[in-house]
Amino acid sequence: MSDRQLRFPPDIAALCGLYWIVLPISVLGVFIFPAFLRARNEGDLTILCVATGMGIVGVSLLFWARLPLYRERRFFTMGPRHLDARHKRIYWIAWTLILTSIGFLSLIIAAFQ
Repeated sequence: MSDRQLRFPPDIAALCGLYWIVLPISVLGVFIFPAFLRARNEGDLTILCVATGMGIVGVSLLFWARLPLYRERRFFTMGPRHLDARHKRIYWIAWTLILTSIGFLSLIIAAFQ
């Protein structure tokens, strides 16, 4: 290792990694779970509308990301490996939205059983 490289202590790296685990869990606890409780107790449909909207936006972005492949008549390629960098990024954002929507809809189903 050269003298110019920054040496990052492993204990600090572990704490930073822990931060990226604790932050999403706390966001879920503060914002998302009360919405599920309101949906169950009061019949509030906000979380259902958000999950459905995320799914629709995700599917639309997925179509837009794969549009160059569709124009080449390559309908059955799997994954983003044939896409350029910009469309790959849109592809992964789309799948993040779709999977989050599926997760929210699954939690809504579990909350009402």
